[in-house]
Amino acid sequence: MPSEQQRKEVALAYCERVTAGDVEKILELFEPDAVIEDPMGTGEVHGREALREYYRNIVDNFQSTVIPDEPRGSHEDTFVALPITVTAHIDGSMKTVKSVDVFQISQAGRIQRMWAYWGPSDIH
Repeated sequence: MPSEQQRKEVALAYCERVTAGDVEKILELFEPDAVIEDPMGTGEVHGREALREYYRNIVDNFQSTVIPDEPRGSHEDTFVALPITVTAHIDGSMKTVKSVDVFQISQAGRIQRMWAYWGPSDIH
């Protein structure tokens, strides 16, 4: 089981890889059957191929930069919460989105699930 510090490092690596825009490197962080919901309430994305399509869209269309705050661990052995600020090309201009992403990390040290908590009022 990954330590709390190792789980935090996975969450921070996620931010670095999304910012770098390398879809295959992003996918290396995920379990093959991983699930994300970004943002919560918009439906889940399941599995490697769906995640590849999802992140290809993010990289190609939003030019996102993800700036993490300090990750927060849990007394559970699987979760990390990470407040982030994302700058992205949205609706024709650069916008800032404040989010809290919650990661469930597998025993193998990869992302099993990720939930992003942000809504329309968090876009500036």
